[in-house]
Amino acid sequence: MAQGGKARLAGKTAQETVAKIREILVDRAVSLVAPQFERELEEQGFRPRDFVASVLDYLLSPQAGAPASGRSFGPSWRGKNHPATPILSSAEELATRNENAWEIIKELCHLVTLSLPEVEEEREDSERETWRKKLHELQLMLCEACLEGQLKRHMNLVERLREIERFPDTIASTLDPGTLTRVGLGRLKQMLDVDRALFLEVESRRRLVPVIGDLRGEERPLELDEVTAERLIRRGEPVYFDRGPEDGAFLRDRWGGAAALFLPLVARGRTQGVVLLVNDRGHRRISPVELELAERFANRLGVALENARLHSREQRKIKETVSLLELTRTINSTLDLEEVLDKVARMTVDLCGVVLCVAYLTEGDRLYPRAWAGFIEDVLWAEERRRGFRIGQVGEEETRLLSEGRPVNLSYREAAFALPPDILYEHGVGEVYLIPLRTRERLSGLLALFYPSRGGRGPDEEELELVNAVAAQASMAVENASLYEDIERSYFSTVQALAKAIEVKDPYTRGHSERVTAYALMIAEAMGLDEMERQKLKYAATLHDIGKIGIAGRVLNKPGALTEEEYSHVKTHPALGDSIIEPVEFLQAPRPIILHHHERYDGKGYPQGLKGEEIPLAARILSVADAFEAMRSDRPYRRALPLEEARKELLRNSGTQFDPRVVEKFLEILDRCGGDPVNR
Repeated sequence: MAQGGKARLAGKTAQETVAKIREILVDRAVSLVAPQFERELEEQGFRPRDFVASVLDYLLSPQAGAPASGRSFGPSWRGKNHPATPILSSAEELATRNENAWEIIKELCHLVTLSLPEVEEEREDSERETWRKKLHELQLMLCEACLEGQLKRHMNLVERLREIERFPDTIASTLDPGTLTRVGLGRLKQMLDVDRALFLEVESRRRLVPVIGDLRGEERPLELDEVTAERLIRRGEPVYFDRGPEDGAFLRDRWGGAAALFLPLVARGRTQGVVLLVNDRGHRRISPVELELAERFANRLGVALENARLHSREQRKIKETVSLLELTRTINSTLDLEEVLDKVARMTVDLCGVVLCVAYLTEGDRLYPRAWAGFIEDVLWAEERRRGFRIGQVGEEETRLLSEGRPVNLSYREAAFALPPDILYEHGVGEVYLIPLRTRERLSGLLALFYPSRGGRGPDEEELELVNAVAAQASMAVENASLYEDIERSYFSTVQALAKAIEVKDPYTRGHSERVTAYALMIAEAMGLDEMERQKLKYAATLHDIGKIGIAGRVLNKPGALTEEEYSHVKTHPALGDSIIEPVEFLQAPRPIILHHHERYDGKGYPQGLKGEEIPLAARILSVADAFEAMRSDRPYRRALPLEEARKELLRNSGTQFDPRVVEKFLEILDRCGGDPVNR
């Protein structure tokens, strides 16, 4: 038992000796490796110390006998619990990442050889021969492992090249610049195994602005140093910063000195943008082959992006042209200025990248919002519409520029005259562009464009061209509306002169047409008639009794009941009125209203006995307005009826003489106004 204990003690001492020798040999072998070289290998996932230790363990292990001479190992060590499997797997993995893997493995094996003499001196010749043979056979297996790793690396390289050649055909939305950019950044991240990829726009000769990618809240512009800007932007060369002492301060300030690769996206001989790849994790060098692949991919991405931008620009131009044509069609087809301005505001928000557009028109020395589109709710504009602002509140110099027809750019704080700055800031507004609307060489309104914060970048040249075109169309609409108002005033003066002729003949109807017109327009607005229909009704109401010029005065002013013959004569006045205005070109539209305003809803009216919906709606409205005003006025044969009596009469004849819907709307107006809104 004493002898067994000594044997175990001797074995333990031998194991401790081997372990101690192993540590010494590992330290000695690794000490021969340059620290920078060791660090670079570790960043590729290969630890020289662990590799050397594994090789020594394999050589010193009594369980690992030497393999038979001439045996081809190849992949036979995989999955078969071969003693050398961890070593060979490590070598193969290194070879998939590093093209010089075999040279590195040979050098490390040589370092192990240099470290073995001290151990060999204490061993028998046969044992030393076994170690050398094991090392030789291990090197053969390592060579095969490196070859397999290199083969994988080359196959991966071929696949990457194929992927580059297929890009951007490998994605569906190749004509969308945003999608194309995001997919391209993802491919580059995967290709180079980096942490972050960003796309930056070239804003000036030294300034880059992050737009898409792994921004992580870092959206400030990046100022390049002069040397980097020269290489990257003007010469279109990639720039790789390896965290060395020569790296630019602009990188250290932004990313703490992380390794970074700038890839220019060049198209048509000009740097259109820049891809920035940042590695925040441990330092891993990008190999020359990877750099070449990345540069190839960036060249493809640059051309693809330029094609996508050209396509998007063409599509945008088409959309803008169609929108401008639609706006022109609207201007030519309607006299409703607010409808035109509403379309202008919505089109500007849709096409120009603004979050709010407001169209202001001048009234005296103030401007009031007449149409808007964007984030502001209608309720918020209630006070703004009532209050408006003086043109002088924009600023003295700005007012002068606007009066001269030149646009003005303001910060969101300087636009407090339009909306409170805190509301603008809350909705991300950075600046406000004011585009003047001019008619007859004077300022008639403004288009206010509220742009989001974009790092100090305002609208581009194409946007400004579009905005100016829209403003020109809006100015034309304002001009047309102003001209139409002038013509309308002139026409209406003529109409009123004709109406006065009736009043001279029938003094009891003095003021009747004006009051009927007021009632009729109230009903028309309540029933939602458009501007054109209200305009026709306005003319018709003013002239609805013009045919009475042809009725004998003794009949019109008779204090008693009319005879059947006299009544038949009176019933001709709608047809007489129609014949009087027939030659007048601008009064053609109101003719059917004048002709049919005495038709009854039940078909028992005159002159044609039309029934229900056969009667024009405007004529049905005029019928109610005319009857109500007649009941509320003194006539030769009776005194004016009280309001309640007139209401009851309307209700009694609703559905027979009058359209029930028109009566209902008119009674609602009377209730809302608390009585007769015209004849109090």
